[in-house]
Amino acid sequence: MKTPTKEDLILDLDDIAEKTIIWFRDQTTANFNKEILDGKWTMAGHLYHLIKTTQEIGRGMSMPRIVLRTTFGKSNRAERTFEEQHKKYIEALANFKATTRKGFVPSDTYLPPSNKEFDREELLQQFSKEIAALQKTIGKWKEKDLGIYTLPHPAMGKLTIREIIYFSIFHTKHHLDNLKEHYVI
Repeated sequence: MKTPTKEDLILDLDDIAEKTIIWFRDQTTANFNKEILDGKWTMAGHLYHLIKTTQEIGRGMSMPRIVLRTTFGKSNRAERTFEEQHKKYIEALANFKATTRKGFVPSDTYLPPSNKEFDREELLQQFSKEIAALQKTIGKWKEKDLGIYTLPHPAMGKLTIREIIYFSIFHTKHHLDNLKEHYVI
């Protein structure tokens, strides 16, 4: 399978973001901040989390290349395909669920504040804004550099820029699939 270009990745991000926004708009506003599953995030919490992770990926990708290289180094391995990276993500999710209570706790940056009421349209606009900003950032990268520079992921280690974009796509899809399966009343 051919390596997706930055244009392919921008389109894939656009596609999953559009599907996510449509799903949220199809849900009743009354359920947006409601705890549907005991002890789990609300719909709003999932969207907040997607905003924060997308924002953080964009922030990391916006760092000067010299800072990325000196802070995280360059990739020293063959770049994974979309399918290989997706498999690694699924494995990391399984390991994450098994080890979360034993040590790894994600930064509060990515977690929705508890007991906060969110405005659905405001969060959807913010999500759209962060996706657009990430797409613009991707557009500034040279194609060859997507497979050279790395950013760290808390559960998967160092990922190339292209792989972190893959992550953003299937991370969003993972949350959307979870919402579709468990949050429709």
